[in-house]
Amino acid sequence: MQSCNANTPAEQARELFSKGCALLKTGEPAIALTYFLRIQELAAPNPAVLLYAGSALHDLGRYEEAVSTYQNALQLDSNTGEIHNNLGNSLMALGRFTEAAESFETAARLLPSSPVPLTALATAQQATGKIIEAGASCRAALALKPDFSEAHWNLALNLLLQGNYSEGWKEYEWRWLKGGFTSPRRHTDIQQWDGAPLGGSTILLHAEQGFGDAIQFVRYVPLVAQQGGTVVLECHLQLVSLFQEVAGVKLVIPFGAAPAVAEFQAPLLSLPHVFNTTLENIPARTPYLYVPSEYSRKWASLMSGYHGTRRVGLVWAGKSYPDPLRSCRLSDFAPIGAVDNVTFFSLQIGDGSEQRAYPPDKFRLVNLTTNINDFADTAALIDQLDLVISIDTATAHLSAALGRPTWLLLPFAPDWRWLLRRNDSPWYPSMRIFRQEQQGMGWGKVIETVAAALEDCSLQKNKIP
Repeated sequence: MQSCNANTPAEQARELFSKGCALLKTGEPAIALTYFLRIQELAAPNPAVLLYAGSALHDLGRYEEAVSTYQNALQLDSNTGEIHNNLGNSLMALGRFTEAAESFETAARLLPSSPVPLTALATAQQATGKIIEAGASCRAALALKPDFSEAHWNLALNLLLQGNYSEGWKEYEWRWLKGGFTSPRRHTDIQQWDGAPLGGSTILLHAEQGFGDAIQFVRYVPLVAQQGGTVVLECHLQLVSLFQEVAGVKLVIPFGAAPAVAEFQAPLLSLPHVFNTTLENIPARTPYLYVPSEYSRKWASLMSGYHGTRRVGLVWAGKSYPDPLRSCRLSDFAPIGAVDNVTFFSLQIGDGSEQRAYPPDKFRLVNLTTNINDFADTAALIDQLDLVISIDTATAHLSAALGRPTWLLLPFAPDWRWLLRRNDSPWYPSMRIFRQEQQGMGWGKVIETVAAALEDCSLQKNKIP
């Protein structure tokens, strides 16, 4: 920490506060926090200092401490909306959604001209299953500030979750203006395609966001090709080999490669809007992904020793961001381990894969993932299985896009693409959905239902639905 030139403690505190705020603004929360803590040694407790100290703690991922700091600030000043709003943000990060909603409601009352707490309130309401109320909060925020991109984004997710695709896809186009959006906006120097006939022109389609998003929406490539153009597809390196098999694509290039010369471009997740996709006309025919022949031969050989039982792939964990509640633990799957005539194959890559070393008792788990180098490998392994059971991950998308039987396990507040209160998906005919029915219920009942369904299939020796 730099020394202060001020003489009195009050002057030192003011200088430290100014420096701490500047550091926080420029993305240095750890250093900023030291300034705010030093102020508390020099001066009486101050709600503004506690507000910024809480912000630094939140940015550092120290959410419990942030909550305590904001609560201390509210004991000194309960009428500052920013404190309530920030408290709500930290409560959201801890999964305390009902408490967060209460904080955002208070912030909205204290900041009646700001769209920020209303937009945050919508997120908390959606997490607690108050879907209609969440949409109303988004619209209230937009009434205050019609160009507030965060509210448009939240409204898009709300509408899509309800299956209101006609308005939802339009709102989804606001994603590029949302602060901190997960993908950069690419190829803005090329005209974005509006769906008109291509007449022999080259169009560059580019993936965005995560692997699962790319896998789900690459289904639109054949529709684009039917418009009479040459399709070049840009995607994550790990998807290149797999996407080379997509119908209608001329060339697949990884991100970072020299861009193709093209007259038009379009992000993959803008294509549903271009094609006016509704629940009734989703291009849902599967498979639309196919395993390259050399990968099929490789995995047929690797799996040649595993015959005589049903072969079921498992995925139990995903990245904690953006949704830590979507993951479970391998130990949670213990009930399905009791099902006879089943061998389980780990499809878990990355976070959570260390749990393979400690499977539940009597759990027949095979790990061949050291042979996986990209998604074409994963696809080839899945193609050798009878069923994939997965939480909401790219692997679930991949399995269903291959047309393989896929059982998807969802938390109470699902991602928008899985809709509400249904056990199937209009995007994937071979998918069956198992949902948490109540907030905070955990995975126990869901996996018991999965175990019963798997037992039924095993006993009847029928085709897995």
